[in-house]
Amino acid sequence: MAWTPPPRAPWVAQLNALGESAGDGGRALVPLDAGAALAASERATGLSDFGYDGFREGLELLARALESEAQLTLLGRLMARAEIARILGSRLQIEALFTAHPEIERERVLAPLFVTGLARTGTSLLHELLWRDPSHRVPLAWEMMYPADAARAPAADPAPAIARAAQEIELQNHALPATRTMHELGAELPNECIYFFAHEFATDMFTGFFQIPSYTMWMATRDHTPLYASHRRLLQLLQWRRPKQRFVLKAPSHMNHLRELFAAYPDARVVITHRDPLRVLGSLANLMASLRWTRSDQVDYGAVVGAMAFGHAYLAEQVMKQRDSGALPEGQILDVRYTDLVADPAGTIGTIGEWLGAPVSAQAQAAIRRWVDARPKDRHGAHEYDFADTDLDLAAERAR
Repeated sequence: MAWTPPPRAPWVAQLNALGESAGDGGRALVPLDAGAALAASERATGLSDFGYDGFREGLELLARALESEAQLTLLGRLMARAEIARILGSRLQIEALFTAHPEIERERVLAPLFVTGLARTGTSLLHELLWRDPSHRVPLAWEMMYPADAARAPAADPAPAIARAAQEIELQNHALPATRTMHELGAELPNECIYFFAHEFATDMFTGFFQIPSYTMWMATRDHTPLYASHRRLLQLLQWRRPKQRFVLKAPSHMNHLRELFAAYPDARVVITHRDPLRVLGSLANLMASLRWTRSDQVDYGAVVGAMAFGHAYLAEQVMKQRDSGALPEGQILDVRYTDLVADPAGTIGTIGEWLGAPVSAQAQAAIRRWVDARPKDRHGAHEYDFADTDLDLAAERAR
């Protein structure tokens, strides 16, 4: 199957060559061991309470899969170790705050709004538009990566945490400059709930970054109820000592777990975006393969495409069945077409506001229009992709 990886920055090859010169791809230089990672985090923070132990299963499965399946380069190993270290350190800081301030557990998170839909169907655009309304609380990437630092602000200066998050996010763009054209990321931009779920080491973030089929299968079959309990706890933390606003959150992966979402948030509202999935399959496959190419020399593009095609069809079918059966609270779900969102962004946000019973103010509508006008579509360059690159049969996929 034809796929041309985007070029890496020159320094990436030089770094990875160091790993190859060690004769083991960098395993001895950067081992990925769950026990060692836990111990290192305790030493780095001086803390030892990681909270509920349910995260350990995912951590151990992830570490084993990274070693045995992911075929990582030295850069890939360094990036994986850094992610694991950040998450463990964040868990320790979170538990320290909950221990010192048990009142956080009493925070009431009321009627959050979740944006979801199949990947590349406009969820990010809708999320950012909703962010322009000052009545909404939209967690930014740095807050999701470092929730304890976000909770301490503004009493404690958040600048160091923001800078750390920016460096970690920007590494992807430095290593693979074409990433900027595929999906805009930034420490002070909204991001997906996969960063919240990462605190339980059960997140699609890892299945996107790495070729780890055993971990992917575990994610597909595990109970997500504890993950949404953890998710709610992190919202309590971010809300603590702040004005109460409606949280607006986003992740395509919420589509897989709407029943668990509504069990954790009975008063939640969910907006589902819709777009022809075959129009975006090539885009999604290219993004996924490129993220993995940043971390590994061995990317099975055919496997990526096959998984995306099957996953989209299966997920859409399951959600339709759940909605038709009455398993989901239909009155708390709103459908938004991508074509309508692009044609009239401010009008779409206005429709959502009316549905929520919270009409969008004239000030917010004006802010949305200014943001849309100032945001050219391909400001970081065009993301080139085509369905033909997938080698799939269009008629067969359309029938599925």
